[in-house]
Amino acid sequence: MFAHLGSRTIDLDRRRQVKITRLSRGDLPDWIACASDLSSLTVAEAKGCHDVGGPAKALDRAWAQARRIDVTARGRKVTVKRIAIATRWGMATAGPADARLSVRDPVEEGEPHTQEEKDALFIGMLRLHIANLIKPLGHAELADALRGLTLQSFPRRLEGETQRARSLLDTSPVRDVDKASAAMDGLIGGIVTRAGPLTDTGVEPADQEALSRLNLRPVFVGVEHELIRAAIDAEPQAIRSRLAEKGSPDEFARPDRAGGWIIPLGQERRIIGGI
Repeated sequence: MFAHLGSRTIDLDRRRQVKITRLSRGDLPDWIACASDLSSLTVAEAKGCHDVGGPAKALDRAWAQARRIDVTARGRKVTVKRIAIATRWGMATAGPADARLSVRDPVEEGEPHTQEEKDALFIGMLRLHIANLIKPLGHAELADALRGLTLQSFPRRLEGETQRARSLLDTSPVRDVDKASAAMDGLIGGIVTRAGPLTDTGVEPADQEALSRLNLRPVFVGVEHELIRAAIDAEPQAIRSRLAEKGSPDEFARPDRAGGWIIPLGQERRIIGGI
């Protein structure tokens, strides 16, 4: 799972002072990410170039960006793996023919932290990951509520924001895959086509088939409903248990190992329910 970095400090849990902090001016790295078992915190930046001399200069630029943030809990640095990647593309004519890939990926050890602080960090990551995914799919209000959970400093306000997020989740349409051969929970998400995402969450099966016939390549992108509930309720063990379940892909549906599914529509595969 991952969260895209903007140009500001990002709170993962303001109440526990867990945050991503800018260290210097300039562009920030592309992503902060972690493994599906809520471990292996990683900061990543990638560059591409056509430099005749190779990717060394591009790698230096990527590394400079990867070092412009720290992840801290109560002011103490968290262990993080920084990854800088540079690709020198190969060209058939008018340039270097061979492609090269260069990587710098050390682990920087942080200071000791409590399990509560570690859980807060990764739950914040999961909340932002889900919010980023579902917002353009017709669930902007629920996405904003998930983001809001990371910003609350006081218990009473956090309780109110948690209740709001639960209510929004309870009223969100839960979709299922018709004739699915893979075991998956009900999903919160929407349809994406070659023309972009559809913000209308109530696309009928007949409309899904029409999109497929028009060669718009519709796919349903969704996150498991119960994983979102566990993220809202800040239940680290429930989150780990759900993410540890090995979702087996069938002929069509593909899991992303972070509670998400990508399901091509058409060919007798439809999303049903929740309308």
